[in-house]
Amino acid sequence: MQIDSFTVLLFGLFIKLVLGSLFLVFWYKQRSAAWYVWWAATLLLACAATVLFAVRGFTADLFAIGIGNVALIAALVCNWQAARVFNHVRPLWMPIVTVPSLWFAACLVPAFIENTAYRVVLSSLIAASLLALAAYEMWRGRSEQLPSRWPVIVLFSTFSLFFVSRIALVGVLPFPFGALPMQPGSVGAFNLIMFFHTLLITVLIVAMSKERLEFDQRVKAQTDPLTGALNRRALMSRGDRLLRRHNVEQKPLCLLFLDLDDFKSLNDRFGHSGGDDVLMKFVAVVHDNIRPTDFLCRIGGEEFCCLLPHTGATQAHRVADRIRHQFEAAAVDVAGATVRTTVSLGIASTETFGYDLDTLMRRADMAVYEAKQQGRNRVVVARSDDPAQGTSRIKAVAV
Repeated sequence: MQIDSFTVLLFGLFIKLVLGSLFLVFWYKQRSAAWYVWWAATLLLACAATVLFAVRGFTADLFAIGIGNVALIAALVCNWQAARVFNHVRPLWMPIVTVPSLWFAACLVPAFIENTAYRVVLSSLIAASLLALAAYEMWRGRSEQLPSRWPVIVLFSTFSLFFVSRIALVGVLPFPFGALPMQPGSVGAFNLIMFFHTLLITVLIVAMSKERLEFDQRVKAQTDPLTGALNRRALMSRGDRLLRRHNVEQKPLCLLFLDLDDFKSLNDRFGHSGGDDVLMKFVAVVHDNIRPTDFLCRIGGEEFCCLLPHTGATQAHRVADRIRHQFEAAAVDVAGATVRTTVSLGIASTETFGYDLDTLMRRADMAVYEAKQQGRNRVVVARSDDPAQGTSRIKAVAV
């Protein structure tokens, strides 16, 4: 059965126009998602290229082929920039002008515009390079765990290889797959391949954007808005999973309970904005002294918990003491005054108390209470011989 080239071309044009318009609507509803604008430009420029290719034979080759491919190459440059913007990297504006101009300059040479093989090789080389760059940009952002990212990388890569294959087969296959005389159905088959790649990539881009939005919402739901530390909900969900894994592996873990000293008097003196400045400075100090795999959570007010995976009590004590010393030495400018304060820390280890999060929190909190009783600004490690029902200031945890 022969593929009707005009039907495929018209259908592809309509779908790309609709999808490009939808991307603009998505951007209008979510202005922070600037990548939607770039991918809308990609699709709309591809529509312009399709219209120009369709009038070939009714107008000069320089217009249909030259300008048509300028629009298509500009679309692929925008696709590359969209991948950069999606990764929160600034777009490169120069290639949007220079790369299409390179093609158009070649088209001004009569020997080039009249030779199908030359046009196929150069246009395929440019398209393959731009698609490979888009795949590379998406690969660079792989640390952001979005399930749809990898299929997008694969599709950009296979699309790039498709254009590379045109170069290799330029003298073997009919146009537009190669440079031999066009045969019935070849244009329709080529456009069909282009259409399905474009459609699949577009669907995956929407899925990837949705995954990012859902991930950001989950992060916000588990993050303290003031300090950027995890919140109590995150502590309970992540802490429980972490402890179960450590229990299976029989690996040590320590929980630090951190409580700023005399924080109420600081709030009374400088107001809540002053207290907020101190809290943010404290969180910065803690993050400077813990690993990326450790979890700092704000329990409430001036109270924090920190989970230290694969850490024994001795190592945890060194970490806690570094935090205590550096925070004591840190100065915070509050309303023109230099403020210094201290922190008391309690440590509870799974080596002593097992792998129950509530038990570790209660024991570490009791150790903080002991540190306060001893004069504040010190680290206390909870001991197994402490009374099981000693003083604890932890309120019931709401999940």
